[in-house]
Amino acid sequence: MTLAEALDYAEMAEDDLRESTHSVPTQPVLELVEETGHSAYDCEYVALAQELDVPLGTGDTTVADRFPDTAVLLEDYAHD
Repeated sequence: MTLAEALDYAEMAEDDLRESTHSVPTQPVLELVEETGHSAYDCEYVALAQELDVPLGTGDTTVADRFPDTAVLLEDYAHD
């Protein structure tokens, strides 16, 4: 595949996903970081789940422990 073809495919994929993405405001993410000491990376997912009012399925027990009102372990979710 040439570089031009790869760029065309990447652009098509980005166009397809553009309407499926959500941006997360920085403030709630950093507030979660300050409250919990957890990474901004994980807090971004938590903030998004909170904004969308949906549970955050995770395999990370630390995330599930620190955010019990938002995060649910995948193994627990599968048993419900």
